Amino acid sequence: MVKNTKGGSGHKSQARKYETSAKQTNLKTRFSEDEYEHYAQVVATLGNGMCHVMCKDGKKRLCIIRGKFRGRGKRDNIICNGKWVLVGGRDFEASKSGEGKDLEKCDLLEVYSDLDKERLKTLGGFADFITRDHTFANVSGGDDNDVEFTNNAGEDEYDNLMKELRGSNQQISLESVSENNGEEDDTINVDDI
Repeated sequence: MVKNTKGGSGHKSQARKYETSAKQTNLKTRFSEDEYEHYAQVVATLGNGMCHVMCKDGKKRLCIIRGKFRGRGKRDNIICNGKWVLVGGRDFEASKSGEGKDLEKCDLLEVYSDLDKERLKTLGGFADFITRDHTFANVSGGDDNDVEFTNNAGEDEYDNLMKELRGSNQQISLESVSENNGEEDDTINVDDI
């Protein structure tokens, strides 16, 4: 008999019920089919499986992330700021009247990939989402860098220091400093230490 080197828990995660193949993945883009389904973009991720989304109709809603998109199914459905999603409004709840702190609740139905985004852009009306995408890209460290790396930075600092010293009537040059230090040529041999 072959020795079991992986153990029980290693084999349990490889069980057939958890297997996903390329055939099972949904290659079609899901579009809104109902009046209560809204295209939205994640604005803020919260704890406990919730996030704030800004819907295409301009309303901010509290999105409840269903269990299907959490845990083992989270790999392809990671929700972060700027992600495009399809949410379903809760028609069975009483509508919120007034402008309190309570947001209208909705459920997460679909998380769109980059390929799905391109397909949705052909429908039109996603200009707000696209501008928010650029905002989230700049905040998360996009192409704009505030730090500039040059080889001349040390020379500029040296020149500024020399100008300050010359302005204060102190005549110090790099040659005079090196000549004073050059009087005693002490060399240290590493082998002597």
